[in-house]
Amino acid sequence: MRFVIAAAALLLAASASAPAAVPESAHTLATHLAGAMKKCWFSGDAAFAAYRYVPEINIGAPRILLVSKKEPNGRPLLVVEPKRAGTADAYGPLLATALAPRIKDDLTRWLKGGSDCG
Repeated sequence: MRFVIAAAALLLAASASAPAAVPESAHTLATHLAGAMKKCWFSGDAAFAAYRYVPEINIGAPRILLVSKKEPNGRPLLVVEPKRAGTADAYGPLLATALAPRIKDDLTRWLKGGSDCG
Protein backbone atom coordinates (compact mmCIF):
# COMPACT_ATOMS: atom_id res chain seq x y z
CA MET A 1 0.00 0.00 0.00
CA ARG A 2 2.81 2.39 0.90
CA PHE A 3 4.46 1.72 -2.50
CA VAL A 4 1.25 2.58 -4.37
CA ILE A 5 0.88 5.88 -2.51
CA ALA A 6 4.55 6.74 -3.02
CA ALA A 7 4.33 5.88 -6.72
CA ALA A 8 1.18 7.98 -7.10
CA ALA A 9 2.84 10.92 -5.35
CA LEU A 10 5.90 10.59 -7.58
CA LEU A 11 3.73 10.47 -10.69
CA LEU A 12 1.82 13.58 -9.62
CA ALA A 13 5.04 15.43 -8.86
CA ALA A 14 6.52 14.48 -12.23
CA SER A 15 3.44 15.54 -14.15
CA ALA A 16 3.22 18.84 -12.27
CA SER A 17 6.80 19.76 -13.16
CA ALA A 18 6.76 18.44 -16.74
CA PRO A 19 6.43 21.09 -19.45
CA ALA A 20 3.10 21.31 -21.21
CA ALA A 21 2.93 19.33 -24.41
CA VAL A 22 3.22 21.37 -27.57
CA PRO A 23 0.44 20.58 -30.05
CA GLU A 24 1.67 18.86 -33.21
CA SER A 25 -0.12 21.59 -35.14
CA ALA A 26 2.41 24.11 -33.75
CA HIS A 27 5.22 22.18 -35.43
CA THR A 28 3.24 21.91 -38.67
CA LEU A 29 2.53 25.65 -38.56
CA ALA A 30 6.19 26.43 -37.84
CA THR A 31 7.21 24.43 -40.91
CA HIS A 32 4.64 26.28 -43.03
CA LEU A 33 5.71 29.71 -41.74
CA ALA A 34 9.42 28.97 -42.18
CA GLY A 35 8.82 27.87 -45.76
CA ALA A 36 6.82 31.01 -46.54
CA MET A 37 9.46 33.23 -44.94
CA LYS A 38 12.21 31.55 -46.95
CA LYS A 39 10.25 31.91 -50.18
CA CYS A 40 9.04 35.46 -49.66
CA TRP A 41 11.60 37.20 -47.49
CA PHE A 42 14.88 35.34 -47.96
CA SER A 43 14.98 34.58 -51.66
CA GLY A 44 16.28 37.92 -52.87
CA ASP A 45 13.96 40.43 -51.14
CA ALA A 46 16.07 43.55 -50.51
CA ALA A 47 13.94 44.52 -47.48
CA PHE A 48 15.19 41.45 -45.61
CA ALA A 49 18.75 41.35 -47.01
CA ALA A 50 20.28 42.47 -43.69
CA TYR A 51 18.69 39.56 -41.83
CA ARG A 52 18.75 35.80 -41.75
CA TYR A 53 16.17 33.47 -40.35
CA VAL A 54 16.76 30.62 -37.97
CA PRO A 55 13.88 28.13 -37.78
CA GLU A 56 13.90 26.14 -34.55
CA ILE A 57 11.19 23.67 -35.50
CA ASN A 58 12.46 20.43 -34.03
CA ILE A 59 12.60 21.64 -30.45
CA GLY A 60 9.95 21.44 -27.74
CA ALA A 61 8.17 24.71 -28.50
CA PRO A 62 8.98 25.69 -32.08
CA ARG A 63 9.96 29.23 -32.98
CA ILE A 64 11.46 31.12 -35.88
CA LEU A 65 14.04 33.81 -35.24
CA LEU A 66 15.16 36.67 -37.46
CA VAL A 67 18.64 37.86 -36.60
CA SER A 68 21.07 40.35 -38.03
CA LYS A 69 23.46 38.91 -40.62
CA LYS A 70 26.19 41.02 -38.99
CA GLU A 71 25.45 39.64 -35.51
CA PRO A 72 23.97 36.15 -36.00
CA ASN A 73 24.59 35.29 -32.34
CA GLY A 74 23.01 38.50 -31.09
CA ARG A 75 19.50 38.93 -29.79
CA PRO A 76 16.75 38.05 -32.23
CA LEU A 77 15.14 41.01 -33.95
CA LEU A 78 11.91 39.09 -34.53
CA VAL A 79 10.60 35.99 -32.80
CA VAL A 80 7.63 34.05 -34.17
CA GLU A 81 6.26 31.36 -31.87
CA PRO A 82 3.59 29.18 -33.51
CA LYS A 83 1.09 27.97 -30.91
CA ARG A 84 -1.49 25.92 -32.82
CA ALA A 85 -3.14 26.04 -36.23
CA GLY A 86 -3.77 29.66 -37.17
CA THR A 87 -2.17 31.16 -34.05
CA ALA A 88 1.30 32.49 -33.33
CA ASP A 89 2.94 35.08 -31.14
CA ALA A 90 5.30 37.53 -32.81
CA TYR A 91 7.47 40.07 -31.03
CA GLY A 92 10.76 41.90 -31.28
CA PRO A 93 12.26 45.21 -32.38
CA LEU A 94 11.53 44.63 -36.09
CA LEU A 95 7.86 45.16 -35.27
CA ALA A 96 8.70 48.77 -34.41
CA THR A 97 10.27 49.50 -37.81
CA ALA A 98 9.02 50.31 -41.29
CA LEU A 99 8.90 46.53 -41.95
CA ALA A 100 6.19 46.02 -39.30
CA PRO A 101 3.13 46.36 -41.60
CA ARG A 102 4.64 43.95 -44.12
CA ILE A 103 5.59 41.43 -41.43
CA LYS A 104 2.13 41.60 -39.85
CA ASP A 105 0.32 41.33 -43.20
CA ASP A 106 2.44 38.39 -44.33
CA LEU A 107 2.12 36.54 -41.02
CA THR A 108 -1.65 37.09 -40.98
CA ARG A 109 -1.97 35.67 -44.50
CA TRP A 110 0.31 32.71 -43.74
CA LEU A 111 -1.48 31.95 -40.48
CA LYS A 112 -4.69 31.60 -42.50
CA GLY A 113 -2.98 28.94 -44.63
CA GLY A 114 -1.75 31.07 -47.51
CA SER A 115 1.80 30.90 -48.78
CA ASP A 116 1.86 33.66 -51.36
CA CYS A 117 4.15 36.66 -51.02
CA GLY A 118 2.76 40.12 -50.31
